[in-house]
Amino acid sequence: MITGLATDVAGVRAAVRLAETAGGVLDHARSTVLYRNLDILRRAGLFRGVPAELRRRADRVLLVGADAAETAPELLAFLLEGAPDLGRAAGAVRQVVWLGGGEGSSLSGVSVDPLPVAAGEIAGFVGMVRASLAGRRFDRAAPGAERVVELGAWLAGAQFATVVWSAGALDPIAIESLTALVSELNATTRASAVPLGEAGEAHGAAEVATWLSGYPLRVSFARGEAVHDPLLFETGRLLASGECDLAVHVDARAGVSLGLPGGGVPVISIASEPPNGAAIAFEVAPAGEGTGALWDERLASFASTPGATETSDRKSAGEVLAALADALEPLLAAGRAA
Repeated sequence: MITGLATDVAGVRAAVRLAETAGGVLDHARSTVLYRNLDILRRAGLFRGVPAELRRRADRVLLVGADAAETAPELLAFLLEGAPDLGRAAGAVRQVVWLGGGEGSSLSGVSVDPLPVAAGEIAGFVGMVRASLAGRRFDRAAPGAERVVELGAWLAGAQFATVVWSAGALDPIAIESLTALVSELNATTRASAVPLGEAGEAHGAAEVATWLSGYPLRVSFARGEAVHDPLLFETGRLLASGECDLAVHVDARAGVSLGLPGGGVPVISIASEPPNGAAIAFEVAPAGEGTGALWDERLASFASTPGATETSDRKSAGEVLAALADALEPLLAAGRAA
């Protein structure tokens, strides 16, 4: 299994090649949260916005989830900084409501209206907001029903609404309901979503895997071609079941530490800070501190990283992965010929 995948585009490309060569499985160590958003995207679609544009257009922002401010604090600060200066909302004062934020919840430099709702009740609350917007019946005697109507009217009155959620604290039904809410708001105004994921290049790895194999991770090459199964080829399940007997773990993203996978299998670690416990460890240059391309959440795209201030004498993760594939190819060829 090739996992971790906290590296740049070149590193993920090399990881895909190694998985193809070895007939292994490719998955990111933190793909669980990624797939909560991805499953809904594939099933229902999503009005997804680019934070670099939304910060200039959104006059009303709905944060959802108790950990929304912890998942991507830098991205959130970037999104909420300043005031909109493009489109119909230009010159407006940006308003922020935090659904799931406790009383007293705050963000540095931003005025926030907290709307305390327990994580397990967010799906039902958003469902009532959608019913209110559509003129459908719902239990107006339920606790918080007044805030339901207020939030629906607030969103409907936006010139450009943005809904930001953290998938880590939400169940799939809540995410699907939020996705539908954004879609329904677009019938009368403009709205976009910003689904937050995990650190460690999970989204970037899924993008690279998709354009190389046709599938967003959780893909096996054991049959000589890419086979995708989001349940069967999930890292945690493979390690826990004992089906995997060796893990190549890539943990080379600057500022991120994934830790070694569990399961008791031997691990080949390719990391900028090699951990204890690996059977074999390669120390590599950190992705993000030299040249290369990484997923940039602000642009919702890949962007080149600044050049390194000084030349590193360490190889990149991509170079080590490519060398492993180069060394493995003749061994497998010899085995097939024997």
